[in-house]
Amino acid sequence: MGLRIGAPPRRRRRAPRRGRDARPRDRGRRALARRRRPHVAHGGHADRLSRGRLSEAILRRAAQEDSVRKPKRSSFYGGDLAHVHHTGFGDFLAAAAPELLAILHRAGVCAGTVVDLGCGGGQWLRVLGEHGYDAVGVDVSPALAARARREAPDARVVTASIYDFALPLCDAVTALGEVLGYLPPDGARIPSFERFFRRVARALRPGGVLAFDLVVRNPKAPLHTRNWRSGDDWAVLAETIEDPKRGRLVRDVTTFRRVGAGERWRRGHELHRVRVPSRRELLDALRAAGFAVRAAAPRYGSFALGPGRLGFVATRRR
Repeated sequence: MGLRIGAPPRRRRRAPRRGRDARPRDRGRRALARRRRPHVAHGGHADRLSRGRLSEAILRRAAQEDSVRKPKRSSFYGGDLAHVHHTGFGDFLAAAAPELLAILHRAGVCAGTVVDLGCGGGQWLRVLGEHGYDAVGVDVSPALAARARREAPDARVVTASIYDFALPLCDAVTALGEVLGYLPPDGARIPSFERFFRRVARALRPGGVLAFDLVVRNPKAPLHTRNWRSGDDWAVLAETIEDPKRGRLVRDVTTFRRVGAGERWRRGHELHRVRVPSRRELLDALRAAGFAVRAAAPRYGSFALGPGRLGFVATRRR
């Protein structure tokens, strides 16, 4: 006989007790547990935690609580997420930098101007400057651009959308960390990949390099992840859901930032929308824009990219 799934039978309530013991004994315990439960404040307020560092369980619970109180407008790499990105995820650029330098050298770009679109906290700009390049960084986030200026004081850093920035004559253009996939938070229209690649080609000298990476559509394995990481004064919970039919991806990011020297934390939230093209779409767009594709692989040299991502290296035809 199969298992029947249904509502459990109702239990008969006991008659209320009389006198001093009328209140159930566990009610006081429940109230105490509620008082002890860690809480992370939302928005500009902060509250105390029972522990100095956020655990995964607290992160997940805090992200679920007060969901209706999320900001009406989502910022884009605001102050707290900029801190998390720069402090906790700079290892991506540190590990990829040697391979990216090797890519430039193999293409004959051993000096000159390199423009980094979506430069973030400026780690790659700093490496470029240390190796003799004239580095130019562009980022739409004022918080990240400010960090880039401190990280790479010799670089020229511009706060602007990569689609509005007038590219100078240069020897290489990089866009690392899915930069070309992000959709503007204000809903502004952006050019197609082919149109944008044509702009880059006009700015590059013959033989110049374009290197970028993106999440690429795979209908058989759409990206759906939920990850968390934490440091001494920050933590982040990110859920990524891809819709392969629409070629879109949504990344829901909840940040937690320590406030002051105590155990007080501030919670923030951002919602990022990303376009997810197919590999064929990108290859066709690059070739139509006048590029010769040198690599389209899930890595830069020996440095492996994250799940679902491909790194593209192309040179402008002479």
